[in-house]
Amino acid sequence: IGSLDSFQGGKGYWLCSDEDMYFNWDAENCEGTLSRKAEQSAAIPAGYEYKQSTQQAFYFIESIENIEMGDWILSYNDDVVIGAREWTGNIIDVPAMGSDGSDYTKGYMEAGSVPSFKILRDGELIDLGGDIPAFENNQLYMVLNLTEAVALPEAFSLDRAYPNPFNPTTTLSFALPITSNVLLEVYDINGRLINELIKSNMDAGYHSVIWNADNNASGVYFVKMVAGDFVNTQKLMLVK
Repeated sequence: IGSLDSFQGGKGYWLCSDEDMYFNWDAENCEGTLSRKAEQSAAIPAGYEYKQSTQQAFYFIESIENIEMGDWILSYNDDVVIGAREWTGNIIDVPAMGSDGSDYTKGYMEAGSVPSFKILRDGELIDLGGDIPAFENNQLYMVLNLTEAVALPEAFSLDRAYPNPFNPTTTLSFALPITSNVLLEVYDINGRLINELIKSNMDAGYHSVIWNADNNASGVYFVKMVAGDFVNTQKLMLVK
């Protein structure tokens, strides 16, 4: 399963099973077969090598959004590469090396920390996100799916409402670089509060809300967003 499709002489292997099983292996002509398999094994791209550690775990990833044959899946602890596998089109076992106290594993995983994963394609790194278990030594983890992570915005912003003018709904989109208390309100031309669209603590990222002004008269309105020290006001035109 995963990237293991042959045995190599001089290497050791282990497996975990929670039920009785039979294991069979045809060792006939194994030396030549192993030699050919070794020649086909792809080398880790330069600059992304990692050191083997006595502390390690394996993350079996079933699917990855937009993955392509020949892509490399890299595991990281912060900005340190701790494992790598080439995508072969099926479930892949990506190693994650842990710190065992030696100098060459400095910066590797500690128990309870969560690794991150990236795709390496044509020299470009693509961040991945998903439900990733915390690292523990000598463990096997199943990860159902990883998707491309959307980069967080660099600053607070309130985009132009769309459509505007509108009848009777318009979409208000905004960005939060950090988790923040957000207040999004609509005022009429006389400065009276007529609708409180959002008043809550929201995660960092991109958000949107629809204002349905079906019960309001045609005219000019203002939407005001407050998040921390950020304040922005935008004019809206309701035309019925």
